[in-house]
Order: sequence, then structure tokens, then C-alpha cells
Amino acid sequence: MRLTDFERASLRDLAQGLAGHSEVSGVAAYGSKVAGYSRPDSDYDLIVVLKRFKEGVRYRYVGSPLEGSALMVDEGMMVEDARSSYLGEFVVGRLLNVYEPLSNSELFRSVELEYKRRVAIEALLDLSSDYGEFGRHLLIPYDYFLFDKLHRRSSIYPPAAYSYVHTYTSKLGDENRRISIEGFRAAVEPLHARGLVVADVDGVKMVPEKLRGDAFTRVQSMFSVTARGVTQYAVHGYAGRVGPSVFSREALSKLRRMREAPPRFGPLERPRSLLRLREGSVIPDASLLVSELAGMLGLETYSTAERDIGEPYSTTRVLTFTAGAISKSVVVKNYTDVRSLKWALLGVWASAANKFSTGSLSRLEREYGSTLALRDRGVLVPKILAVAPAERILIKDYVEGPTLASEINSFLKGGAEELRSVSAYGALMARVHGGGMALGDTKPSNVIDAKDGLYLTDLEQAHAGGDQAWDVAEFLYYTAKLSNKEDSMKKVATAFLDSYSKGGDRTSVAKARGSKYIGPFRPFLTPGMARMLKDLMAAYA
Repeated sequence: MRLTDFERASLRDLAQGLAGHSEVSGVAAYGSKVAGYSRPDSDYDLIVVLKRFKEGVRYRYVGSPLEGSALMVDEGMMVEDARSSYLGEFVVGRLLNVYEPLSNSELFRSVELEYKRRVAIEALLDLSSDYGEFGRHLLIPYDYFLFDKLHRRSSIYPPAAYSYVHTYTSKLGDENRRISIEGFRAAVEPLHARGLVVADVDGVKMVPEKLRGDAFTRVQSMFSVTARGVTQYAVHGYAGRVGPSVFSREALSKLRRMREAPPRFGPLERPRSLLRLREGSVIPDASLLVSELAGMLGLETYSTAERDIGEPYSTTRVLTFTAGAISKSVVVKNYTDVRSLKWALLGVWASAANKFSTGSLSRLEREYGSTLALRDRGVLVPKILAVAPAERILIKDYVEGPTLASEINSFLKGGAEELRSVSAYGALMARVHGGGMALGDTKPSNVIDAKDGLYLTDLEQAHAGGDQAWDVAEFLYYTAKLSNKEDSMKKVATAFLDSYSKGGDRTSVAKARGSKYIGPFRPFLTPGMARMLKDLMAAYA
């Protein structure tokens, strides 16, 4: 309890006196006196809930026995404000933060949880709308729901920011935060039971397809932020029917708050900075990408340089940070780059053989999810450093080493007959397929031969249950394109197939021989090369 016994008793008496002949359902104190940032001259703030209150909602200002304001509201209206924002959350919004029930704590607790459940649903739907399937990878802490809502409320009613910041930066700020988010933790339990989220002690993870398909959640999110703000202002005006002296005092109080700018508070200003991932950091604003990456790398003063990496149509670049003798590089992949149109074009080109994912969010989700899934299986993949999901950008570690494509090209041009890496790739692909995944884009340029082994990159088409025959076909046919060196290519293909067939599914090799898979590549293969590859695959099928 934040209030003394005297204060509590006096406030209950005050509420009963204001109620007159109306029956009091419950009384709660909130605001600076409860949150721990009050001044000596600060007022007490009360919510007085009445049964069948004819005026619906009304502010009353009192000067005795304690000076303060009482928000008087009909019980049914408060409950409906929690369920559907009936009053624009003018009343129930005060239960987002710490409050102290003075009577009928059960009523306030039930209304708080009803409200916070709706707030959580709206926040989840908003994230799902913005981040699509990638949303399933977000770890959403409970305080995200709190500060996301406070951010939205303060954008509608700026003077409220003063109270919000001081509530969570005062001497009781940490405790206030803990108390407020405990309500969200309890509020999402029914969502977990319905399979809309997976909740634990630290936060929740969305199940986007179930969340979007749930009729209850859609109904609860129909009331727009704009309409809610208009309603809130209207109710504020109606409830605050007071005389000139009280109006003047309230106006001066608001003006003082706006002049006394509260300290900057990151979670309130940028609530999405609270979002977490299993691997990598969330960067909510891509304009901060370079500075935040530098911070992750431990650099304060630095210069940067960029260069493209991969094939001409690649959407990937290397960003290098230099600080004195220190140089660190990361790989930045932008899924909205205009060059991403390649997937739409390739989808038409290979439509009979394989269906590519073309959406920027779906490709980001596949790359992120596949990276984690492959690493869990012991496959080498670059570490994910950060994701800017709003801008569809993924940042990974830069792995040093030649690509498998450069090694094969060297061999085809008469280089040393060393096909160790090709054999290793065949075994690696068999291992991936054995785990039920397909890579989707198996060009040798997507494989880096590093000191500790082969790294798989460019996983935006990888997913569980994909077409494994396409993986085999693409590697062989793409590697042989525009080449007439059948003998050398036969050695490459043999090294790959020999290793793949020892651990992979031979039916994928058999399927890869079919016209469905060779069709897209046939214009780029000599007749002799196409015949050689099909005959060789037949031997391993």
C-alpha cells in the first residue's frame, strides 16, 4: 500500500460523500500520490464507481478533507470501456498504471484484466499486420504491451506523457513497472490457453495464423485509434463540467506539465525497442541501423564503407566499420531492394518446377527461421546480428572464404583437381534433406568454404517440406550452364552425387532427372551436357 491508513479512510469517506444517494461499487486511488512522484501540493486522484449513475461519467473536484479530483463513473460504463473502449478508454485507461483499490478490489482487478487483455490483443494484431509471418519469431515482453499503449495514448493526449514518464522513472519506477506488467501477464493467460500465443514468465510469442483467424480478436480491434481519441476528448469535455476557477486551475496544471519536459524515456518513445529475438537484436528504426550496429560491435568512433556482394542481382552488401587498426564487416540484406524482383521473374521462369516465395516479409521470415533451424541441426550458417523488420533488413556476420562457385569455376577452367568441397556440399545437402528441409536456392555461389567448414547463405527460399528434388537439380544444372566442358563437369557432378546418395534420398535424384526440373535450364545447357547429367543421375537414382 502506498497510502497511509488515514489517507485511505479519508478518501473512502470523501467518495461516499460525493456519491450522495448512489450506491458505491468501488473506490480506487491512482496518480502521483500512488505512483510515488507527487509534490507536496499534489492532489489526490480517485475513481469512484457507482451503480446506475445517471450522469454516466463526471469529474468532481474537492478541497476537504483532502484536496483532489474524483472521476465518478457508472459501473456498467466502466466495464464496457474495458471491453470495447465505450468511453474512448477515458476511464479504464487509468488502470494501465499502478493504482490502489480502497474498496472492492475484485471489481477493479476484473476490469483491469479485461482491459489489458484487449490492449494485448490489439498490440499483437498490430505487430502481426506490420511484420507478417516474421512476427512468430518475436519475443514480446509484457512491458511492451504497457509502453506501446502508453505511447499511443500520449500521442493522442500529449500532457499525459508527463505522468507516464514520472511513473516509471521515479523512486518507485521499477516497482510500478513490475506491478503494471503483472496485470498483462495474467491477462494473456486465456490467449495462451486458446493457442493464440505461447506465453511464459518473460513474455509471449505470437502464432500469427491463429491470431488473425480468431473472430474474437478481430472484433476487439475494430475501434480505431483515431475514433478512440475523438471519443476520449469528447468524454473528457463532458466529464469535466466545472466552474471557471477549477477550469483555470486544471489548464494551468496542464501548461506547467508541458513546459516542464519530463526526462527522455526510451520505452515510452520507442516501445518496439523492447522487442526481442532468439538471435540478434531488433532495430525498430532503420535510420539507426549503422549506429546500433557500431554499438553492438563495440565501436564509438568509426568510418564505414559499403560494397555489393554476390551476383549482380543480389540484394546483399557488405558494410565495413573501421576504427583505427580495427576493421569489422557485417552482411546487410535488404529484402525490399528493387533487385528482389528477381524472384518474381524467376517464379515465372521456373513455374513448372518450383514455386518461389516472392514477398519481402515471407523471404525474411524464411531466412531467419531457416538459419536457426539449420544451426540447431549442426549446420554452419552465419550468425544473425540484427533485424530491422519494418524495413525488411537482416544483418549477419561476414564469413571469410571463397564461394563454392569460384572453386568449381577454377576447376572447370583447368585448375587443380580438388573437389573436396563439392563432395562436402553433397553430404551437407543430404543432411539438410534428412532433417525434412529444402534449401530452395542451391547455387554454389551461396556456399562459403571457410576455414571451419562450408557455410550456407542466402536462405530466403529455404523451408521445411520444400522440394528437395529441385535442390539437386538446381545445383547440377545451374553449375553446368553455358559450359561445354562435359568431362570436367561430369567429375563435379559425380563428386556431388556420390556424397549426396550416401546420406540423401535417392528418389530426389530420380525426380531431378525429369523434364519438369531440367526444363527451365535447358536453354542454357548444351545437348551433350544435358544428356550427360541425366545419364549420371540415373546411375545414382
